[in-house]
Amino acid sequence: TMAARRKAREARRQRRTRCCRWCCIRLAVVALGSVFSSVLLVLSHMESVQHGKSFAVSHAGSVHHAKKEPEVFEKTARKPVTSLLRGSIEKDDDRPPRHATGERYVPPPQEEVKNDLPSLQEIVSTLRNFLDEVHRAFGRAKRKTREEVWAAYVAVAETHLLPFERRVHKSKRPVRDDGSIFVSIAAYRDHMLANTLTELFTHAAKPESIIAGVVQQNCVVKCKTGVQVVSKPGEPVRTKVSDAPPDADGVAEFCASAVGQPHCRAGRVRVLRVNETESLGPAFARYLASKLWLGEQFYVQIDAHMWAREAWDDELRSEMTATPSYPRSVMSAYPPGPSNGWQSMAPSGKLCSGTFSTSPVEAHIFRLGGGGGGRNIAAPAPEPPRSIFVGAGFFTAHSSFLQVAPFDPFLPFVFMGEEIMLTTRFYTNGFDVYSPRVNFFAHQYRPGRLGLPKFWESQDRAFGSGGSNTRFMLMIVDRVKHMVGYESPVKNPDVLNHVSDKDGPNYGLGSHRSLQEFLQFAGLDMVAMTARSPSWCARNDYPPN
Repeated sequence: TMAARRKAREARRQRRTRCCRWCCIRLAVVALGSVFSSVLLVLSHMESVQHGKSFAVSHAGSVHHAKKEPEVFEKTARKPVTSLLRGSIEKDDDRPPRHATGERYVPPPQEEVKNDLPSLQEIVSTLRNFLDEVHRAFGRAKRKTREEVWAAYVAVAETHLLPFERRVHKSKRPVRDDGSIFVSIAAYRDHMLANTLTELFTHAAKPESIIAGVVQQNCVVKCKTGVQVVSKPGEPVRTKVSDAPPDADGVAEFCASAVGQPHCRAGRVRVLRVNETESLGPAFARYLASKLWLGEQFYVQIDAHMWAREAWDDELRSEMTATPSYPRSVMSAYPPGPSNGWQSMAPSGKLCSGTFSTSPVEAHIFRLGGGGGGRNIAAPAPEPPRSIFVGAGFFTAHSSFLQVAPFDPFLPFVFMGEEIMLTTRFYTNGFDVYSPRVNFFAHQYRPGRLGLPKFWESQDRAFGSGGSNTRFMLMIVDRVKHMVGYESPVKNPDVLNHVSDKDGPNYGLGSHRSLQEFLQFAGLDMVAMTARSPSWCARNDYPPN
């Protein structure tokens, strides 16, 4: 019996010993794991300090998107960070001068300001939140008057956008002097976007200096074609709108290609994805694209269906710096079509004049003439010739213009009037307009019979009635017409609010030269609505002082 009790006590002692050993081992493992995690955290923090505010951006673009997109990286000094920034994903709910002195302009030294520059992450997040809130507000205003729709837009902008705009204005992001080029591309359901990106990078002499800022406005569910002409020649015109597959993701296509992958991973493509139901027209899309600029020296605006000449970037830098008023200069022309030999053709799209539309649907707005009104620039000259107007399909300028004439976010639904507004704002802010001596780009001109989608068709569906976008545009375009000197009455005085802000940017005219000086310079009579082409422009002479 005694032996049995001793044996039982020994067995219990051994069990306690084994239990203690197991507990000690587990505690040791936990302690080592904590130490290892702490080391990783410190290393991660050190890496994030080295990278600063750089980050990977692959935004879902709309809360209505339901598929993932590939990473698009912002450039870093070291190996790119690969964290992702994504929007929430929900089910689609069907809502809708040469100067008077002749001297080269020397910019004043930039004041030292507190570094409160928003990161690309903050910019994308702010724009994304704004678009989401506008979409919700328009859903609630679906059956409202155009004045109520405008009031809903402004209310969201005052809450979600104007504080951001004031911060951007006060931070005064410096313009680098490194030859870098930012290319703004607003793409609306464009099947040629991937090709345009490929052209930009493959034909650049220094592709590492090119940044593409893309606003990709695509349909992903319940898509429609544009208005297609289905009648035969000689028959009464018949049209239809058909169901369509989801739009191709041009950025994803480019970034997945052998050509595009290294540029995307190096951060040379910045993208804001927008659902087509949130598209508010080209003027607003170009505002969004301008916010993706992060200090590059030159700013280029093009369409999403373009071809580029060989070494276009070197040619562009050379032409811009050859202008007498650089950096207070802007260069623009209508690019040629992509015919054989377009690179060697003499430029013919000089923008010397235009006409006033006689259509009330187009608000009698001034439109640049097709072909530009200027003759071919046949001979290499000591410097690029002076011109008058700025075209929206292609212009380039020193990026300092963004500080004095930033893009206006209060132009939703607007298509007509963009070019006369750009021209007037550049001129009154002291920028001289030049025409390039070479064709940097070729452009696909798209007649209506192609049946490609248009943004106003999306808005008509979103608001549930045909002509909705036109109703809104005819009211809001008064903001442009009032700015450039039309004397016609303003339908809704509220559209003239937020043109200038003592605490923020000026979306109106500059103070360097007056509106009257511009109208005389350009040969425009805004009362009689007539235009003449100044003879000096067509002759490639200098304008009279």
